[in-house]
Amino acid sequence: MKLSPEEQWALNARFTDLIERGHVEVEYEPRPVRNTFVVELSEGDLTWLFEEAQRRGVGPSAVIQALMSQARRAASSSAADQEAGEAG
Repeated sequence: MKLSPEEQWALNARFTDLIERGHVEVEYEPRPVRNTFVVELSEGDLTWLFEEAQRRGVGPSAVIQALMSQARRAASSSAADQEAGEAG
């Protein structure tokens, strides 16, 4: 259900009134830090990304986040393997 601008304004005014009267307590939580990057992908990579997202039932951003996490774990384990090799 989408509210009209007038309905949104009325609802916002009602919430503001309730907050000012002390009937509602608002708790603010800090938002997590987010960054956005522009990445140029080849047509083939872009096609793969959208197909993979559809296969997983998620958006393209979720696929990119999963791949980043996977790469970080691989880099961490690779660094640990190198340090273990230097100790031996």
